Amino acid sequence: MSDVNAEQFPGFSENHYQHGMHSLAWISLWLIVGLGVACGIFGFIWGLTH
Repeated sequence: MSDVNAEQFPGFSENHYQHGMHSLAWISLWLIVGLGVACGIFGFIWGLTH
């Protein structure tokens, strides 16, 4: 019984860590995409007004 718990805990900890890294990667990805789109729109409007 204790052997099963010992095997499950590292797996759970590893999965939780991977989930955190996955979420951080998606947030970073969308942040970069959002900044790129914002800069593109700003550049387009700035180009039209000048």
